[in-house]
Amino acid sequence: MNSQQYMELYWQQLKNLGLSNEMINLYRQQMEQSMNTTDQLLPFAENIKQFNQFFTGDDADEEALSREPETVLLNKTSLLTQEQQWAVACGADLAFLNGQYLNDLTTGISKPECRQLLSEWWDIDSPEELNEMFAWLRESGHRIDYDIILQAISSVSMKESKAFLREYIAANELEEAVVMERLRNTRDALELFRSKQLIHDKLQPDMLIWDFARIINLSRAGFDAGYIGYEAALEQIMACVPVIRRTYSSWRHLSLSYQFARCVWNGVEEDSFQALQNNMNYLLQAPDSPWVTLPWKA
Repeated sequence: MNSQQYMELYWQQLKNLGLSNEMINLYRQQMEQSMNTTDQLLPFAENIKQFNQFFTGDDADEEALSREPETVLLNKTSLLTQEQQWAVACGADLAFLNGQYLNDLTTGISKPECRQLLSEWWDIDSPEELNEMFAWLRESGHRIDYDIILQAISSVSMKESKAFLREYIAANELEEAVVMERLRNTRDALELFRSKQLIHDKLQPDMLIWDFARIINLSRAGFDAGYIGYEAALEQIMACVPVIRRTYSSWRHLSLSYQFARCVWNGVEEDSFQALQNNMNYLLQAPDSPWVTLPWKA
């Protein structure tokens, strides 16, 4: 099966899921823009910076994964509307893990610490670099490359998937090694989530929240770091809402997709996976959690 056949299968799968032709064409254009330069497939990232950001590092406090869920942190002086708080809550998987406010634009973290975290986790040290990251996450991010891997692994055997990815995606030995790791991680994540009955025909994970939750949390951290203004940060966050609402059916669906994406990113680690599961269950039940006070269909 060649690359064109793979992609035609993918477009048909989106159509079967109920996406309109308009949405599919828009997504197709975005994917083609990301993948094509002089009519050839690009490797996973457009440059070494994006390559490193896609495959290395993380933006979660690893020590936090070993802790039991704690009290939901809310800023009592938050001026955000309910709609704005709903949008911020779409990034709660990570914000809760890192001990940040769940109902405000500010994270509650100091300016020097935010600057340090943005530099260490994202290699962002200026407003220009922050805006470049926003543009990349919104236009393509990690989800397009992940979709190619998922389509491959869902359509043919692992052996055939490896052959396809080696021929059409990986441009060198380093990228090949990373691509094969992502392929194995995706296979393992699918097996884990299916074995625990967390996904099924009517509830499938989607990588979009991995990109859009990061836009939300980067907007907040960028504001606290002084790299973006209050209104501009809110604009970035609110622009995520329509596509998130179209993609997910509940807070649980959103959270499971985020967890799945993290398994694809870092590999399946039972302790980390269980910690995120515990956090999700806590946020779905805690009386003061935004996932309780702000219904999904509000």
